[in-house]
Amino acid sequence: MTQKSKYHILLIVFLCLQMPLYAQTILIDSLQNLLSRKDLPLEDRVTATSMMARITGNKDMKSAIVLNQQALALTAGLKDLKYKANVYSNLTQQYALNDSFSLAIKAMDSALYFARKSGDKQALGLAYYRKGWLHIIEQQEDSAVHFFFEALRILDGQKTLTCEPAIYYFTAATYGDWNDLDGQEKYARLALSTALQSQKPDDLVNGYQALATYLEYRYREKRDSSTTYLLDSALFCNRMALQIIKAQNGRLVTRSAPAILSLNTANMYAEYWPKQKDSLMHYLYMATDYAKATDQQEILANCYGMLSDIAVADGNLNEAENLLLTAFYTVESYPAGGAQVKSNIMRALASVAEKQGNTAKALKYYKEYVDYYQQAFDKERLATAKRLGAQYEAEKKDKELQLLQQKASFNKELNFFYISLAIAAVLLLIFFFRSYHFRLRSSLQNQQLLELEKHDAQLQLKLEAEERARLEAEQLLMQERQERLQKELLAGALQVEEKNELLQTLQKKITTISGADPLLRQMDRIITDSRKMDEEFEAAKADFKEIDPEFFNRLQQKAKENLTRLDLKYCSYIRMGLTNKEIASRLAVEAKSIRMARYRLKQKLNLQKEESLDLFLTTLV
Repeated sequence: MTQKSKYHILLIVFLCLQMPLYAQTILIDSLQNLLSRKDLPLEDRVTATSMMARITGNKDMKSAIVLNQQALALTAGLKDLKYKANVYSNLTQQYALNDSFSLAIKAMDSALYFARKSGDKQALGLAYYRKGWLHIIEQQEDSAVHFFFEALRILDGQKTLTCEPAIYYFTAATYGDWNDLDGQEKYARLALSTALQSQKPDDLVNGYQALATYLEYRYREKRDSSTTYLLDSALFCNRMALQIIKAQNGRLVTRSAPAILSLNTANMYAEYWPKQKDSLMHYLYMATDYAKATDQQEILANCYGMLSDIAVADGNLNEAENLLLTAFYTVESYPAGGAQVKSNIMRALASVAEKQGNTAKALKYYKEYVDYYQQAFDKERLATAKRLGAQYEAEKKDKELQLLQQKASFNKELNFFYISLAIAAVLLLIFFFRSYHFRLRSSLQNQQLLELEKHDAQLQLKLEAEERARLEAEQLLMQERQERLQKELLAGALQVEEKNELLQTLQKKITTISGADPLLRQMDRIITDSRKMDEEFEAAKADFKEIDPEFFNRLQQKAKENLTRLDLKYCSYIRMGLTNKEIASRLAVEAKSIRMARYRLKQKLNLQKEESLDLFLTTLV
């Protein structure tokens, strides 16, 4: 890569740095109308003022800085710190372009500080992008790419593209300076693809320009007939960018782009297709017109310089001198005419004068070249000194910050050590106290356990004595109950026997009387049934006596009225688990009578309709 082409690319990088907006004149009018509204929210007023500053910076950087400072003052009334961060990011760029590098660095630090506090990813991404751009201006490409990548990492996943196309554009230019063509291609294509997504004119122009530069560098790598398509593609990209500029009819914030692209295209024709003079002159005059319209003295001087070179090549030395003089007076007419540009023009005029054979004029031009070069050198040296001073201050500040951070870290570790030591001492004291307390409590517990065991032993002896007394009492009670039951059973048996004997005697007397009398036959049947019933009942009662002697007593207690012998008999059969049919068979009655008897029993036993008589009798305890 030649020194001229490298300077040319750096010039493009330096000038193409604004975010794409709408047409400047239209947007300025719209912003002025917007700012004149009294009901405009403060957030919108800050954004509009900062946007006005960015557009104004194309012509009057000092006025732009004042506008951004006004926007910064307005952010004092906003809680959202992203607005303050964005204004500081814009001030970083404008301070740097105004050669106030110390202020630019301070603004950059403020932008990062407020962006981090705001928590807004787009504000933080923009701040890191501006920091990378500032390092590009300071010719610190390595750190610039580092900050560009940090900005891309932060902005990854955001729905709207903010500064990604510009980041890719500057990254591609940096890789081109490093002669890393693969990296340059990657980021140039990313710059164009993201620009096609955003559809912003400045992004599109920069994307096509970045790809054109890569294609031209790739061609220069081999310079043979097999790679001429790369030149055609580069020329196509430049033309596409110029078509966008023409279609937008001046709707670009990057005012330098049209002139630079036109001059680049003219340079391509001059280097690769010198015979196509019409195309060369077309783009050269186009670059001249754009440079005049946008007050770009360096571009205008280059245009006149190329026209002068063409005139020299054609043998028109006087025309070449006039063109260079026109370039000089044009540059001198600017309020801040560049000494470096003037020195270049004077050197070219000295060269033309030498070719004319006018040594006195050549010497005069050469002396003026030396004077202007000295001015440019002094200015550059002063700017470099300012930049280095600002860089030194920034590095000094970074080192001081690192020392403070290290000191804070050391103090933090020391405090942590002291806190850990204090905690360990407290824990040790707690351990000793707990150990003593545990031993004391253990001793007390052992004493209590001994007393408790002694008391339990005494209680156990007492309980055993009471249990023996209770068992003896129960045994006596059971013995008394058994004797009483035996007496009752004997008495009942005697009564039944006497009744049976009486009934038997009565039945014998009845049988001696005539059997034709129906009343006597009925009495005989009644006596027979009664004896049979008594026998069955006594058998059932004897069975239950062996299983549950207290059944009849408990049953009478549950009944709300006294149960008859027949009721008790029914209950006995039901508790034994006999069915209605089986009970009816034993009692020589119909099953319907048994159902009626069950219904009466439920009423006497105070059972609800849904309650089961069988379950009640079988579970009666």
